[in-house]
Amino acid sequence: MDWSRTKTILILAFLTLNLFLGYQVYLSKLQHGVESESAQSTQWEIENYLSEQNIAIKMDIPQETPLLNYLYVEYVTSATFEQEEMADQQVAVDNTVLESRLEKPIPLRDFKSPKDVLHQLYNTIKFADQYKEDVNWTLSAPIYWQMHDGLPMFVAPLELHIADGFIRGYKQTYLLVKNQGSGRKIITAYTALRSLIEKEVIKSGESIDSISLGYYGFKYDAEIQVLAPVWRFQHGNKVEYMNGFTGTMERPLDKKGMAE
Repeated sequence: MDWSRTKTILILAFLTLNLFLGYQVYLSKLQHGVESESAQSTQWEIENYLSEQNIAIKMDIPQETPLLNYLYVEYVTSATFEQEEMADQQVAVDNTVLESRLEKPIPLRDFKSPKDVLHQLYNTIKFADQYKEDVNWTLSAPIYWQMHDGLPMFVAPLELHIADGFIRGYKQTYLLVKNQGSGRKIITAYTALRSLIEKEVIKSGESIDSISLGYYGFKYDAEIQVLAPVWRFQHGNKVEYMNGFTGTMERPLDKKGMAE
């Protein structure tokens, strides 16, 4: 065997491989630069478009576009919320919503965050540690959402009843995540927002109060429900959900099962 020739061939092979890998890194950086420049251009266009439409926005528009998936969930009913295990509460379950009145209201102590308020209820509310406050949480609207992989499920709220300095009860919806689809990249918040403005769902002169990423879906007559990733836009007293995959508005179903 000619070792000198073999050595030369191996060196050339490694050199070719290094050149190929270097080219791939270059393409990756180039693509990232193009995407970054495109995102900045889109942001500039949206900000100018909002200004032209006289629409105020109270926060930075989120720029993330993570890989997300559809969630297949099951609503928990009274079979799981066993009343005998929930001491010092008067509990009623209407379909999938549990409503509780505390027999011994809990004083609202000094707190630094909405999490502090919820922490007082960890021994009172089942699965309380799986909820996180809404972005617009206030003592007059103390709403939390059940979380999945760091994102809220906007169909599983936990709402506290607070009055006269006491936590007096709560309403809760809880979901079991049974499965999920494969990850796909979602549309940008800019794309979803522009669609809402062009359709005049958000009108000139309005103010956008919050933009949140999460999951949402309308309830069907089936054991397993499907939630889609959505961008949630709150403007005034209205809330809009834009499907993160299709860019279409999520609308409720009427009694015939048709989208309203």
